[in-house]
Amino acid sequence: MKTPQARAADPAINAFVMANAGSGKTTTLVDRVARLLLDGSRPDAVLCLTFTKAAAAEMQRRLYQRLGAWAVATNDDLRQDLGKLEARAPDSYDRAGLSRARALFARALETPGGLKIQTIHAFCEQLLRRFPIEAGVSPGFRVIDDAEAAAVSAIAREALARASLSEAYPALSDAYAAMSESLHHEAFEGMFSVFEAKRAALGAYVEHAQSEGGLADFVARSVGFDSAAEADAMAIEAGAADPAVIDTGRWLWAAEALDRARAAGDKDKALEIRAFVEAVRAGNGRFPDLASILLTQKGGAAAWCARSAAAKAEPGLCDWLGEQQARVVAVSERIRAAQVAAETTHALTLAGAYAQAYAAAKTATGALDFADLIVRARALLTDGPGAAWVLYKLDGGVDHLLIDEAQDTSPEQWAIARALTEEFFAGAGAREDGRERTIFVVGDEKQSIFSFQGAAPERLLAESQTYRRLAEAAGRSFETVELLQSWRSTPEVLAFVDQVFAVADHARALSPGRGLIGDRSDVVVRHAAGRADGPGTVDFWPEEKDDPAEERRAWDDPLDAALLRNARRCVAERIVAEVKDIVGKGEGVHAKSAADRAAWRPADWGDVLILVKKRGPMFEEILRALKRSGVPVAGADRLKLAEHPVFEDLLALGRAALYPEDDLTLAGLLRGPLCDVDEQGLFDLAQGRRGTLWRTLKARADERPEWTAARILVRWFRAEMQVRTPFDLYARLLSRRDARGLTVRQRFMTRLGGEAADALDAFLDQARAAEGRGVTDLERFSAGLAAIDQTVKREMDEPRGEVRVMTAHSSKGLEAPIVILPDTIFAEPKGDPLLETADGGFLWCGASDRDCDVSAAAREARKARNEEESLRLLYVGLTRARDRLIIGGRIASNRKIENTRAWWGPVYDAIGGMEGVREVATASGPARRFGADPVRMARPTGEAALLPTLPAWLTSDPAREDAGRQVSPSRLGTADLSSAPSPLAVVAGPGAPLGRFRRGQIPSFRR
Repeated sequence: MKTPQARAADPAINAFVMANAGSGKTTTLVDRVARLLLDGSRPDAVLCLTFTKAAAAEMQRRLYQRLGAWAVATNDDLRQDLGKLEARAPDSYDRAGLSRARALFARALETPGGLKIQTIHAFCEQLLRRFPIEAGVSPGFRVIDDAEAAAVSAIAREALARASLSEAYPALSDAYAAMSESLHHEAFEGMFSVFEAKRAALGAYVEHAQSEGGLADFVARSVGFDSAAEADAMAIEAGAADPAVIDTGRWLWAAEALDRARAAGDKDKALEIRAFVEAVRAGNGRFPDLASILLTQKGGAAAWCARSAAAKAEPGLCDWLGEQQARVVAVSERIRAAQVAAETTHALTLAGAYAQAYAAAKTATGALDFADLIVRARALLTDGPGAAWVLYKLDGGVDHLLIDEAQDTSPEQWAIARALTEEFFAGAGAREDGRERTIFVVGDEKQSIFSFQGAAPERLLAESQTYRRLAEAAGRSFETVELLQSWRSTPEVLAFVDQVFAVADHARALSPGRGLIGDRSDVVVRHAAGRADGPGTVDFWPEEKDDPAEERRAWDDPLDAALLRNARRCVAERIVAEVKDIVGKGEGVHAKSAADRAAWRPADWGDVLILVKKRGPMFEEILRALKRSGVPVAGADRLKLAEHPVFEDLLALGRAALYPEDDLTLAGLLRGPLCDVDEQGLFDLAQGRRGTLWRTLKARADERPEWTAARILVRWFRAEMQVRTPFDLYARLLSRRDARGLTVRQRFMTRLGGEAADALDAFLDQARAAEGRGVTDLERFSAGLAAIDQTVKREMDEPRGEVRVMTAHSSKGLEAPIVILPDTIFAEPKGDPLLETADGGFLWCGASDRDCDVSAAAREARKARNEEESLRLLYVGLTRARDRLIIGGRIASNRKIENTRAWWGPVYDAIGGMEGVREVATASGPARRFGADPVRMARPTGEAALLPTLPAWLTSDPAREDAGRQVSPSRLGTADLSSAPSPLAVVAGPGAPLGRFRRGQIPSFRR
């Protein structure tokens, strides 16, 4: 009987594979490609689209490794491997079949461009470069990175601001003025970031609205009005308080009834009613005054109208008050709807103009961003008269399409896949040789966590049904294969995961839409353990709670004064204690890479993976505690370049060289790794000085060696900046050695850890990119860096003997023997003001208390989607663990744990509902444990290998070579030219031998 993996890899079927975490999705994909090649498919006719570059590289590595092993394997070994792959008897392969398998490695290497295993963005880029005219792009377009995209965005915002100040676009001017007045600066800037994230969708929606009678009317109709003229909040308010519609006699009747009441509240209401009646009769009636009488502060019907004893005693009064409440509630709803329509019209006016300005800024530089690649490729394949021609040309190049991580595929990307496979199931979809063309999709809707990129988990199930109908209509085979067996985690970890999502609502959150569209699947989350090599462990720590906040002496206490009991610090310190105990005692973990698949080994630092919900105070506290305790830690998985100490120190050196009179900058430079002056040394230098700090340093540098080194460094840098570009200048700085023989790069890494290397590389990348833009002087380079907003993603896929700390989002695709989830108690983010309605429209409302019915429904739907995605993110975090899972949390002093859900609620309920859970005392504190106690293992002992002595040349600078005089067209002014002798020279000296015929000196150019 074939295994699910073998069925999915069968090249004769079309398959959608729903795979659990750790079930071998990548292995199944590699098997599928290998079998397609064995079946005779051309290497260049197989297209595999992945989600990330790392996934594409891993697939290529595994595939080439397998094909390379076949090329040199013995006949018996090759037969065994082929038989296992294709579920055939090994002796059924003849010499010709073995020869074909051995030749696949050479065929793959000789294929122009190599195997087509690439990201969807890389494929779209190649497609646009092949058909630039049809796509409407420049043939020489370039793809911009995040830093260039930020620069383009700044240009677009400036253009938008200038356009709003002109008289040419009144609607734009009104929108810009309204939004800038209603939002503070940070929120106003953040609004454009929201527009940027959904630029294409917003632009298309605004364009559609303009074609349907205008944006204002279209938005007004979306919230219940017939036109924009009706959506006037001020007119609605004035009409609701008009004397013609206010029955002042009945209101006085109500006031008189309330006056007879004994309750003070009723008497107060009578006074409010009389004041309102007087205002109405004077023509000054206001609707808010009427609403304050009948409604609560949140806009609901006030209870006093039905409960007041005085009102009940007056026949008919309660009913009349109820009617007035209903009318006021309806008017309030219309007012809120009108306000939402006005805000939305302003916001979408800016969004549409911003999209145009952004596109114009990119067009001016011939650039496309990653979103453009998808949008333009989709349009190229699906829209316009050229689509048929493009598809005709592509039809001969793709016979088999494979899509990895399909749960993260956006609707636009699915449209591209649909266009590529449209002919697969047509009448003539097969090749002339009768070979059928296939599609293979693998994904796991339970791990769909990138909704901010357009991914929708229910889309995977819907596409599965669509392709099933296409295949069955064409008489082709189609299978939905489920990979339930996990080869990553122990049975105990998987049992805990199943228990967490045994609740029906939690299971539906993981697989929205399952069981509702006839996909022949249920909503039960279950995993089958493929490992039986050893026991697993799940530890659940009690929550840590902050102590109630004490009143601080704001003028005297330091800003960084420790709280009485900081729960985040307690969690971080417990993590440190637990990790040290695990590694110190040598608790066993599965040796995955060992020849013996059941072997275990003592745990190391690199076996620990700590996952948080987001980068925030908990994230920083954990990193700080690990570094302070001496535990090897890889640092943050994302580096915000402008805030990193490396960036700040290098920029401070540049500013100190440019502006040596800036005492604050120089003082910060002296305290950093570049100068290593301690706090006392800086105080001794600065205290009581006469003049600037730089002049004092120059005068007193000889008193201490660290002052001498600092003066030498700044002087050297000031001299070099006159003749070198920023990249050359900083590259030489990082290679400069101190008296100990350490380079500046080594000193940074010694002080800040391994993450400093990534920050240094990113800094040099910025310098190189600046030179490409024509910035060749330090002053302009420093000014540009001061405004940079770039985040560097660090590659932490493989353990390197250091504890890794990252978000659960970043851990997608990773695994570790020991996973710690310390951040399970949190508040879900409220989201931005841009709301997407059920029909694909957009509304803008900044707060829930200003929502109309339509925006409230959109906000509630978004909240539900976010909560579902949060549970899917929890699933991703839990399933990263191979052997051991540790869960904890921190709660604020003003919150109750009973009211907490987030991740804490599901895991707390799960651990409480499992059999065999017991209380244990770990090295870091009490815990509830499911599974066996970790096994201690002795580390292998032996004489440490003697490290060879490093050669002297490795720690010394190479001999300086004579560079001659080099001139480039962009730097002619820096050419080292000596003065040309006078052509009139006739006496001894330069030029004398040639006399007046000598015309000058030609500089030497070196290529």
